[in-house]
Amino acid sequence: MINFDKESQYYEKSLDLNYKKSNGIFYTDFNLAQLIINEINFRHSDVKVIDPCCGTGVFVKLAIDKGLNNVYGIDLDKKAVSFVKKICPTANLISMDSISCDFKQIMKRFKIKEKFDYVIGNPPYVPLTSTSLVTKEYLFLRQVKNYGDNLYVAALLRAKEMLNDNGIISYIIPKNFLHVNSYSFFRREILRDFSILSIVDIGKYFKNVRGEQIVLTLQKNRNADNTIKIKKLKNNKFELLTEIRQDFYTDKIILFESKEDVEIYKKFNKAYTTLNDYVKGYVGRGHSKLDNAICGKDIRKFGLKSLPPQTQGSQIFIQNIYSAEAGIIACFGGQLQANETVTIFTDGDPTMCRYVLGLIHSKLINFYLLKYCYNNSLLTMHVDARYLRSIPFIVDNDNFNVVLEYVNKLETLDYMSAEWFEYYNLLNKIVYRIYNLTEQEINFIDNTIKKTQSKKWDKNG
Repeated sequence: MINFDKESQYYEKSLDLNYKKSNGIFYTDFNLAQLIINEINFRHSDVKVIDPCCGTGVFVKLAIDKGLNNVYGIDLDKKAVSFVKKICPTANLISMDSISCDFKQIMKRFKIKEKFDYVIGNPPYVPLTSTSLVTKEYLFLRQVKNYGDNLYVAALLRAKEMLNDNGIISYIIPKNFLHVNSYSFFRREILRDFSILSIVDIGKYFKNVRGEQIVLTLQKNRNADNTIKIKKLKNNKFELLTEIRQDFYTDKIILFESKEDVEIYKKFNKAYTTLNDYVKGYVGRGHSKLDNAICGKDIRKFGLKSLPPQTQGSQIFIQNIYSAEAGIIACFGGQLQANETVTIFTDGDPTMCRYVLGLIHSKLINFYLLKYCYNNSLLTMHVDARYLRSIPFIVDNDNFNVVLEYVNKLETLDYMSAEWFEYYNLLNKIVYRIYNLTEQEINFIDNTIKKTQSKKWDKNG
């Protein structure tokens, strides 16, 4: 008897890594596919199920093992399809480009007239090139470009085409689909036209794939009262974290992990203005080409590694790469120039810049970025202008000068000395006071940051 999982892994390993990366091909292992199949409530054994990018057929095999009678699979790789035919002789299988071809061509090849009840799988994700999507459908290509310009976007649109009126799509896709601006049009369409049944955060699941992934399960036709189940892969099961009404979202979809997450988010967005309301200057990447231009690695929290604190000017320099372990790393840039590895924002004078510097380094603002901008991503992300502008921001008359005093100390004291940490802790306490958080909310934020940030950013390690 053939060991399917072992043989599938062997076949995948035989493929050239560069070929896989350039075509966005990374197969789903047996365990994850089993969890996804078990999550789907198949209505009866005669429903029509298809995996349009089936690879070695893990979803096809598991669907058949579950007792489903009408299981279909497609893949561009003829050898992979031959592999599936040996494993699953009862499946309906063809080799073709299911993303470049429209659903009518697919239905014709299978000699069927009715659309599918379930579309499942793990489509390839890779930025589009002139060779990755070969079709003459101008409007389809235009839609793909407007919706994010990635092959998995095209695959999702094709899945939507081949689905019947109450059909279900369950796809593994990049997690950044939920919050990156380039996918905004597509997100809004999904929120309008589909019921999102569940989103499962599976983290960085695939080796050699940059970024984290989710399992997105949608049902065609929007239920006005739909509630999204937000789950996370833990201990080899999909654990329910919380449920959110779909109409809570209008565009960006935040993966709240608890009721506390939701309530703090609501407080941030109802009670406070944003940094965008105060900072009217430039926010964006540095662009200097000078050899002595400041780069990201020159910056530490509240200062520059090899230069004294600047006194004149109106710039804040931020390392362009944000990590959950370190949080924001920024300094007052004065009148210096910075290259593209630095995000810059400007305001009228050094005083306000230093006040902003104090707030954005706080645990509270790093919590906001981690949770509500980067969706709990543990990988590095870009510190882009739209994230910075969305930060909840208060200019507090009573504590303004206190924040400036602490920032001045953090700029001039020995970096990461015991005294430096004392002032960093005092800064965090005053920021919590400025935002009028309860003790319960403070404890929740502190505990979240402790779980994600590196030990070195805590004075007790």
